[in-house]
Amino acid sequence: MALDTSQFGRTFEDRSHVFLIRQRPKAIPDRAKIYNLNVRGKRGNIVETYPATEYDFIPTALHIYKNDYIHFQWTGCDKNPAGNAGEGTAQTDRSNVVQIEFPDKSHPASDKWLKNHAPLFESKSLRKRMAMLDQPTDDPDKCKDFETLLEENADNENNAEQDVENCMKLNAAKQYFDGGALRMNNTGSFYFMSSRNNNFTNRDQRGSIIIANLLPTWAIVLVVLGAFFFLMAGAVSAGIFYSRSHPHSAVARVFSRM
Repeated sequence: MALDTSQFGRTFEDRSHVFLIRQRPKAIPDRAKIYNLNVRGKRGNIVETYPATEYDFIPTALHIYKNDYIHFQWTGCDKNPAGNAGEGTAQTDRSNVVQIEFPDKSHPASDKWLKNHAPLFESKSLRKRMAMLDQPTDDPDKCKDFETLLEENADNENNAEQDVENCMKLNAAKQYFDGGALRMNNTGSFYFMSSRNNNFTNRDQRGSIIIANLLPTWAIVLVVLGAFFFLMAGAVSAGIFYSRSHPHSAVARVFSRM
C-alpha cells in the first residue's frame, strides 16, 4: 500500500461537532412526535460556500400529522469569511421563518390573506417572534428605522444595512434561536422563507410543511360506520340475552316479533 507515515499526524481541518439532546418538556405527551426544523449551509454564494452549501432549511419539505410538534431552532455564525455574499452584518449567519402564500412567492403573506387561509403560526405574536427572532423591536435605541440608520451612516446604504441596530436585517438577533416545540393544529400545505436570505435568484431559502390528518376522510367515515354497527350489534346481543332470561318482559316481546 502506498502510505506515507510521515503524514499521519497532520490535521488539515477539524470538522468535529457537538450536539446536545434535551429532555422532553413535561407539557408534551410522551407519545407525541417532535420533529426538528433546522437550517444548514453558510453565508456566501455557491462558489464561496463550497464544499458546504448555501442557506437551506432542513428538512426542506417536512411531512407530519396534525397535533405533531415541530421544534424550530437553528444557529448561526459570526465568523464567516470576510467578503462572502449575503445580507445583513458582514460574516454573520441569521435565519427566520416568515409564511408566504405560495411556494413561488418571495414576500410575506399579508394579514388579509391570512384571514382567509390557515396560518402556519396561529397567533400574531408568534408570527412576529418567528420573523424577528426576539430582537428588541420595541426599543427605538436598539432597533432603528431605515431613515435613522441612513442618517447615522452618512447616507451609506450598505453601512446602514450592515448596522447592528438594523433589526429589519436581523442584525440584532443572537446566533442561536430557539422557537420552542410547537404543536401543529392546522392541516394543509404551508410555505415559508427566510426574509434575510431569500435573494430571488439561485440563492433562496424557502421550505414547506405539509400537515395531514392522521386518517384520510374516507378512513374516518369507515371507522365511524364500523363503530356504529359494532354498538348496534352489541345492543342487539344484549337484548337477545335479556329476552331469553326474562321471557315475559317487553324486550322479549319485541324480539319475538323480529
